[in-house]
Amino acid sequence: MRRSRLVEGRAKERKVITIELVINGRFLTQSVTGVQRYARELLGAFDALLDTRPELKVRLLTPPIAAGEVPALRNIRHEVVGRRRGHGWEQLDLPRHLGGATLFCLTNTAPLRSLLGRGKVVVTVHDLSYRYFPEAYSRGFKLFYNFMVPIILRRARRVITVSQSERRAMLEHYPFAAARLVAIQNGGLPVGIEQQAPDPPERETVLYVGSLSKRKNFPGLLEVAIRMARRRGARFVFVGGVAKGLNATIAAVPDDVKDHIRFLGQVNDWDRLLAAYRSAHCFLFPSFYEASPLPPIEAMGCGCPVVAGDIPSLRERCDAAARYCDPGDVDAIVAAVEEVLDTPGLRERMRTAGYAQADRYSWTTCAEATLDVLLKA
Repeated sequence: MRRSRLVEGRAKERKVITIELVINGRFLTQSVTGVQRYARELLGAFDALLDTRPELKVRLLTPPIAAGEVPALRNIRHEVVGRRRGHGWEQLDLPRHLGGATLFCLTNTAPLRSLLGRGKVVVTVHDLSYRYFPEAYSRGFKLFYNFMVPIILRRARRVITVSQSERRAMLEHYPFAAARLVAIQNGGLPVGIEQQAPDPPERETVLYVGSLSKRKNFPGLLEVAIRMARRRGARFVFVGGVAKGLNATIAAVPDDVKDHIRFLGQVNDWDRLLAAYRSAHCFLFPSFYEASPLPPIEAMGCGCPVVAGDIPSLRERCDAAARYCDPGDVDAIVAAVEEVLDTPGLRERMRTAGYAQADRYSWTTCAEATLDVLLKA
């Protein structure tokens, strides 16, 4: 009896199949915008999931990188491969070290050698903004992505995008990708950060977090800030990097409102960012275009009411928890923000709804859905 149990146990052990995955870690060498935030948060969530998935062997391959720039990982093995950096590393060095593993590329691009050969590749293509707003990108950038993205959509085993609205938009341009294109919403607050209680000051404060660019409606946002500073002394805080060509716009802020409008630049420190969310009476996000934005959900998780542009992706992301406005109408934006500021009961209802909406999104849930796609590939 004892011997038969031992044989049975060994037979069960032999049935365990090791699945090898490789994560393209080039994003760790890039400046942190929304796309890199997605990649970093997903990497951490994957690492935690592997505590209970011993059959998965996951490697993170990166170009040469300082040890301190790689997050602490318990289960994912980090390997530096090759000597190049940037596109050269991704196209030439990375594919030489994959073996038979499935490759996951999280930031819109992938090695052509793997796509055109027999490689198993899954790619997250966040959006097609280079097509919708071509004036915001260099000629070289547009040429590369107009060449690369159709190949990814045709040759990758699966392609992930970050919302149903973005999936529909992609299929208008590339209908052939319908069978392999999957929508998975981004998470919300970073792993390990709980929902926050608001702590706004007496002075009315409106916050924006995101890149300061035309497609994010920065000129309109600045006009709203100037009007409300003059009309009611409201303070506006802008967090985010400045797109090329808009520094002159910031420099031209009228002298009479300069003390009311603050530009903090790119903020990657979470203590500072959480403090900004908690200190705002209203979060304003009247963007012309988004795929699955992080800041509105982060604001909701900090108890800050959200006024958002009335576009499909923001409706999908924020649902009934936000107050919507026409992003192309400055008067409508001002009216929506003032309604929130002037109506304490509305702010409280929005705060409660916002917490519930933020609770729907987690990077763990995003990682679980993504891992399911990777295993099916």
